[in-house]
Amino acid sequence: MTVLYADQVQKTGTITVVTAGAVNVPLGWTPRYVRAINVNNLVSYEYFNEMDAGTSIDMANHADTQISVNAAASITQYAGRAAGTAITGTVAVVAGSAALTGTSTNFTGELVVGDKVTANGETRTVLTIVSSTSLTVDAAFTTTNATAQMFDETGKGLGVTFGADICDTAADVVRWVAFR
Repeated sequence: MTVLYADQVQKTGTITVVTAGAVNVPLGWTPRYVRAINVNNLVSYEYFNEMDAGTSIDMANHADTQISVNAAASITQYAGRAAGTAITGTVAVVAGSAALTGTSTNFTGELVVGDKVTANGETRTVLTIVSSTSLTVDAAFTTTNATAQMFDETGKGLGVTFGADICDTAADVVRWVAFR
């Protein structure tokens, strides 16, 4: 999902969690209000600018409505990442192959298709992200390195992070995400 700074009005969309844990949503601007509804656990999470990091107001959709303040692993402002920043873990680069296999990486959480990445001194464009540890790029590498550091040359703008409380399983689907 991409939302431009000039469009600072309500935006909605769907985020499907691929790997359990935190999910960064780069927007390019800092929203004043965020609302996310997880259809798997039927909870609405609301966050207002200036709330403590990782906090939200949770509204459970039960017969008798429950409202609580979630103070851990919920919604946080995402500070973004500068172009050229190293991503988590290392990658195996094989000469003649456009596939990368990561060790302790989080490709699904840190990269998107179209990002420029550099591994072992060679810059490529991400074509597919298969999992947190597997992706393909647009051209084969010319050298081999079993433990290369990889860098995100595209960088990421400001946005929000949905924490593990919202994205606690790979089956979660966060729908009706609204940013203002």
